[in-house]
Amino acid sequence: MKVIDAHLHLDSWKYPELEDAANALEAEINNAKLEKVIFLHLQIQPWTIENVSQRLNHNPKIVSFINVHPRHQDAENELLFGIQQLGFKGLKLHPRLQEYFPNEACVISLCRLAGELNVPVLLDAFPDGTALMQGFDPLKYAELAKACPNTKFIWAHMGGHKVIDFMMLAKRLPNVYMDCSYSLLYYRGSSVTDDLLYAMKSMRYDRIFYGSDYPDRSLKDSLEQSLVILEQYGVNGEALNKIMYENCESLLNV
Repeated sequence: MKVIDAHLHLDSWKYPELEDAANALEAEINNAKLEKVIFLHLQIQPWTIENVSQRLNHNPKIVSFINVHPRHQDAENELLFGIQQLGFKGLKLHPRLQEYFPNEACVISLCRLAGELNVPVLLDAFPDGTALMQGFDPLKYAELAKACPNTKFIWAHMGGHKVIDFMMLAKRLPNVYMDCSYSLLYYRGSSVTDDLLYAMKSMRYDRIFYGSDYPDRSLKDSLEQSLVILEQYGVNGEALNKIMYENCESLLNV
């Protein structure tokens, strides 16, 4: 079975040197026998986008998304430089860590530019305690997607325990996809797992991707544990192939 991991990062905690972190990631990819991965650059990590690009963007298995802070004065130029000069293939936004709301005017402007560049935008959509206290609201994600109909969005982590709200909104927003990274394993033993699998089934397993959120755990462990859960819920055959490979491959080809 072909697998794309649609959500992972470098491990800057264990590997403060970029070369060590990149080597570790590539070893993890090979060990898990992944066809392709979406690597998400993070501005909070201690490496320049130029160095990250030079080290990773030559690897045909790695599709890199650049993290840009929408409130930065030069945000649009940063995105243009990353896509046109450094070889990044998408935009990573992290409202929770970088403390802004998805429906702010600067976010909409940046995401419209991503649409013009024909690159997808992946947004963190995990309502942990910090995000909830900041005013996390699925409607703000929907307002952004509606304001940018020519941009493809990936709502990361399927909205966590608010997955049903995100699912209902995604059904009305054809430019929205979701990855199940982190949430699928984080909520094991709770009713949220039932909701996550219900949402996948309700969407006919379309526009849903597998992801690990490495370095949360090893790529191989995340894959094996996720497959166990999906099998327990009867996800197999074409449905499993959609989640693990086809849906993400289709988006990346776009």
